[in-house]
Amino acid sequence: MSDRPLGLILCGGKSSRMIGQNKALVDFNGEPLLQRIKSRFEPQVEGLLLNLAIETEQYQAFGLGYSIDSSPDLGPLMGLASAFQKTKAKRDIALCPCDAPFIPLNLVAELHKKMAVEDADIVCPTYEGQLQPTFALWHRRTADRVILATQREGAAGLKQLYPEFNVARVDWPLVKESEKESEPNPFFNINTQDELALALSYLNKK
Repeated sequence: MSDRPLGLILCGGKSSRMIGQNKALVDFNGEPLLQRIKSRFEPQVEGLLLNLAIETEQYQAFGLGYSIDSSPDLGPLMGLASAFQKTKAKRDIALCPCDAPFIPLNLVAELHKKMAVEDADIVCPTYEGQLQPTFALWHRRTADRVILATQREGAAGLKQLYPEFNVARVDWPLVKESEKESEPNPFFNINTQDELALALSYLNKK
């Protein structure tokens, strides 16, 4: 087995700001947004799971395995816990949200390298000084605590457990000032129709 982590695409949200549309399935330059995420994330990991709040047939065409939340709508930490349970905590897990069309193609390699050097429990990228927790890498030794926090303590946010672990940061290279109009934030999330239009506009500038 490769020592590369398992990839987990977080797809358990309600897409409440997309006016009735499932943002993972919204058209993005001629393909579902989730397909764009898969194509950029899958080559970086060893195996890929899709985290869902409830079991559904909507995603069968993507050919991915699922991890289903034991309690839906409890946030991304529950998604991570569900994946650790499904894999029996045998794998480190790299996260990616289902609405991040510009995820860096070398993200997991950089996080994995940092984890090895610092023996970190969690490695989280930062951009412009802000943590990007839904793109972090979690070591399998965090699994028991993650599962306990969600099932017995109702924890929902990924950063809630950061104070309990050795968290390393990777400061992601900033886009040059001269390129900001044409180069998007690599951790850009699409939550609204306006953000979808903005993301597509970056493709048109290339």
